[in-house]
Amino acid sequence: MRRRMKKMILSILAATSLFAYTGPVFANEIAVTMPATIYETSSSENIASGVVHEHILRFTNDGWWNINVTRVDLTNPYVEIKGLINPDGIPKRSTVSNLVDTYNAVAAVNADYFNYQPVASSLGPLINNGELISTSHFNFAQALPTFFLDSNNNASITYLDNKMTALNNSKGTQAFIGAINKVDTYFSEVKLLNKYWGDKSPGNTYRQDLTEILVVNGMVVDKRIGGDPFTIPTTDNSYVLSVRTNALDSFEIGDQVSLEISTTPDVNDIKFAIGGGSIVLNNGQTTLTNIINKGLEPRTGIGINRDSSEIILVTIDGRGSSFVGVSQEMLGAILRELGAYNGMNLDGGGSTTMAIKAKDQEKATVVNKPSEGSQRSIVNSVGVFSDAPVGKLSYIRISTDETKMFENTTRYFNVKGYDENHNPLALNEDRITFSTSGIEGSFEGNKFRASSSGNGKIIAKYNGKTSEIDIEVLGPVVDLETNNKEINIDTNSQYTFGDFYGKDKNGTKAKVYMDDIVFNILGNIGEIRDGSFYSVDQPTGGAISVYLGNSVENILVSVGSQAQFVSGFETLEGINPSSYPDTVTANLSLSEDKYQGNYSLNLNYDFTQATNTRAAYINFTENDKPGITLEEKPQKLGLWVKGDGNGIWLRGTIRDASGKEHILDFIKSLSSSEWQYVTADIPKTVSYPITLERIYAVETDANKIPSGSILLDELTAYYPTPIGNLELPTPTVVEDELRTKQDLDKNGFSFVVTREPKGLEEIVGLDTISRIKSIVSDSAITVLLNGGSEDFKNELGNNSIVDTTNAYSVTKHTDTLFFNINSSNGGIRATDSSQWAKLINDLENRTETNFVLFLPTPIFGSNGFKDTLEADLLHSKLVEAKAKGKNVFVVYGGNNTNSDLIDGVRYISLNTNQITSSEDLKNIAVVEFVVNANKITYEINKLY
Repeated sequence: MRRRMKKMILSILAATSLFAYTGPVFANEIAVTMPATIYETSSSENIASGVVHEHILRFTNDGWWNINVTRVDLTNPYVEIKGLINPDGIPKRSTVSNLVDTYNAVAAVNADYFNYQPVASSLGPLINNGELISTSHFNFAQALPTFFLDSNNNASITYLDNKMTALNNSKGTQAFIGAINKVDTYFSEVKLLNKYWGDKSPGNTYRQDLTEILVVNGMVVDKRIGGDPFTIPTTDNSYVLSVRTNALDSFEIGDQVSLEISTTPDVNDIKFAIGGGSIVLNNGQTTLTNIINKGLEPRTGIGINRDSSEIILVTIDGRGSSFVGVSQEMLGAILRELGAYNGMNLDGGGSTTMAIKAKDQEKATVVNKPSEGSQRSIVNSVGVFSDAPVGKLSYIRISTDETKMFENTTRYFNVKGYDENHNPLALNEDRITFSTSGIEGSFEGNKFRASSSGNGKIIAKYNGKTSEIDIEVLGPVVDLETNNKEINIDTNSQYTFGDFYGKDKNGTKAKVYMDDIVFNILGNIGEIRDGSFYSVDQPTGGAISVYLGNSVENILVSVGSQAQFVSGFETLEGINPSSYPDTVTANLSLSEDKYQGNYSLNLNYDFTQATNTRAAYINFTENDKPGITLEEKPQKLGLWVKGDGNGIWLRGTIRDASGKEHILDFIKSLSSSEWQYVTADIPKTVSYPITLERIYAVETDANKIPSGSILLDELTAYYPTPIGNLELPTPTVVEDELRTKQDLDKNGFSFVVTREPKGLEEIVGLDTISRIKSIVSDSAITVLLNGGSEDFKNELGNNSIVDTTNAYSVTKHTDTLFFNINSSNGGIRATDSSQWAKLINDLENRTETNFVLFLPTPIFGSNGFKDTLEADLLHSKLVEAKAKGKNVFVVYGGNNTNSDLIDGVRYISLNTNQITSSEDLKNIAVVEFVVNANKITYEINKLY
């Protein structure tokens, strides 16, 4: 790719060649032991010519590694790598995906560490095409490593040394420059700020004694001490010099100024350079050199393979319930495993982000899982570009939104074309042909309607090119599911339905299109058009019945709401202010500028003394307890608010009956200075009753430092309009055909799963043991979920007893295999990771027909595995066993007794809670299995 060499203002003195400077002596190799891999999946996709994105999901004895990799082929003439910053200036941070979109890159990761004070700037240097965009702070010179790519595409990781001087040619004096396009809190060294810094210099924003000179075309045109910020010119050889010392005393208006800047390696020979934290891989050996962040954290790294033909960008997620993160030295080992010979870690933690925008994408996609739930705004990133020319059609690719579907339903398939450089090409849709293999159905354009069940393929052809995709067609839908079981909508409003899902007789779920569904509206509540519900202009209630084949689901609809007054803020009683952090001030008072009544509530805030997230809180109390209790089940809150034009974010917090805090959003940017009405929806996941604990103003943008006040009035809660009495069709559910009574054959056997009802006899005086004994007496095996005392075991008699408190084990009885798995510490791995290898081996290789697994805890839900990915992995392995013809049951201890059929796997919960009162009698149950030859059934029977 052609490269434009840009020279940095007048004279740049080359000190030496790119690889002459060796940097410090490296520490000895750090021994790194990779944890054992339990399970792994990987995928790879060409996103542009010379650029490949890989995703590796690895489950280890230490937890999950979510690894995203971008490989950059340096031998590809169309590929370029360079640093990305916010075009509005370095301090104005941006997210990685925004930078990808802004510069039209195909991939990027977050890059250098950065300092927040007084404004954001990176710790290390940034060079693009021979132009020194920023340097290290003087205090960090030679202290932090830098990734380099020279003009011959040779990559290395070493240290940048620089010497920078402003020469006053009119006076014969000079000033040492500490950094380019960086500032610090003290301004004790001269800083050079040019067009890459932004539109304004610091001036008197942070320091009242700051000296600044404005240089335009090599001449000082203005000088200020404690003055207003300069507008930084965008022309070459123009900049601002800033310092608090006397270093610029000899520079006066009219003086001619030139710059002497020397770097080692030579900036003229550097195509791209960016700073990092520590060298983690040096000539194939894991090591640490500089910034050392201990512990398991999200990590971002950049690596170079041995012959410098490939750059490897990597992110590894952490700080989550599943993704555990890795140490710095483990990052080095992972880079080595991925093919790197040298590597450096970039900023990690909440900054770790990789965004991809393949050539056929309009917007970048974040492919990793940032630890804070969303992208952090960062100072710079490593961007990857590809400008390969568009050629002839090379291949096509077929895709769909989901590869499972049902008989007599439809699915859309999309076909895209690409050239050999992976550039997207327009296709004539009329020339695309579709066919099937293994399943039957018909096509209408790109919409397929299945008429038979089974596993098969959808095949697309275009101009001699072929692409196919696996598809699984399930049997008829027997149950419909939707997240829209209750709709609360304003009058004259539109509600867009979410996805609908169906289940077949095995409990296997797949998406169904609205086009395949029949809707029946009950009551004069509105109409459905184009996938949305439109409400009438009067408050009312009704329902929508949803049909697909023989399956039915009902959606209750409440149109409009009933308002209930909460507070007019006529007094400060029960209201007090607080702030975050300590440098923020917040005050409350009553104001006669009101919307209604006598007063409104005035929240005065000052966010000027901090740049991180700042908040000013209005805290409510009631009867000396936090929060205002909101009766029954409000669906939203509303209030009148008058802003100050600063665009602050108005939010609130409620606490539900379970003690969980939920955040409400009233308005994201309160930019108006007039009275306006704002509302906040109550999350549908809350447990009622709820309390409103606070309303607050918040600013998250470090570039905004507002101070002002807002007024609040007429806080109101809104409740749904009553539905009324309706006759609704009975919703269908999946009926488990194996949950049924079966007589025991002569050659069959039965087993019972129960628990020891400790303390019941003392509490209610019932001989429960005798009742359990009468049930298990005819069974070959008794399984004691979560174990039992020796006395209880002896009371049960001579039949075989399986105690599930033991370590991992399997027990065989005829054609049934019992698995004992310990998940008592929140999951299988967290309890004993060695169980996984044994479990996978047994599931894949045992020949018995019936698999029955026993665990002490639930797998899914709030009381299930803490690691939800582990729960999903267990389920997928059980589904694989089911696909091989196994009957799979999972019996576990929980808070209730029920069963659920999911993808052909039966999950049976047995209440194992401690017995504390006579009310707990109804929770005592047994699960009775009967096995006759190849048929196994079960019943759940309560003792009382």
